[in-house]
Amino acid sequence: MTTHALLQYLKYRWNAKTRHGIHSPFVYAFIDNCLGRKSADSLQQRINTYFDGKIAWLNTPVETLPVASIIAIKNIHKTAVNTQAWDALRADKQYQLSIDIYHVGLLVRIPEVKEKQHFVLKYPL
Repeated sequence: MTTHALLQYLKYRWNAKTRHGIHSPFVYAFIDNCLGRKSADSLQQRINTYFDGKIAWLNTPVETLPVASIIAIKNIHKTAVNTQAWDALRADKQYQLSIDIYHVGLLVRIPEVKEKQHFVLKYPL
C-alpha cells in the first residue's frame, strides 16, 4: 500500500458512516440490502446483484465514462491521480448521488433528487 493510499484509507475510516448516519432512503436501503447482508460473494458481485446488473464498471476513475444510470469505479483512492479524478467526478452535476466505499466509488443518476449528495460508507460493516 502506498503512502497516499494509506492516508486516504485513514481519512476514509475517520469519515465513514454506517446506516445510522444516513438520511437518504436510497442509500439506507443500499446499506441494508447490499452491504449489510452476510454473503460469501465479493463486493462487486453484491453490488451487481443489488442493482440487477444494470451497472457499468470501470477499473479507474480516469477512464472515459459510459452513459449509464449507475457507474461503479474501482481503485478510487489507489493513487493521487485516481483520487483527484474521483473528486472531480463526484462533483459533476449530472450525478446526483455519489457513494465512496473506499475500494469502489458509485455515481448514480436519480433525477428525483434535487440536491447533490455524497456519502462515505463503512464497509465491511
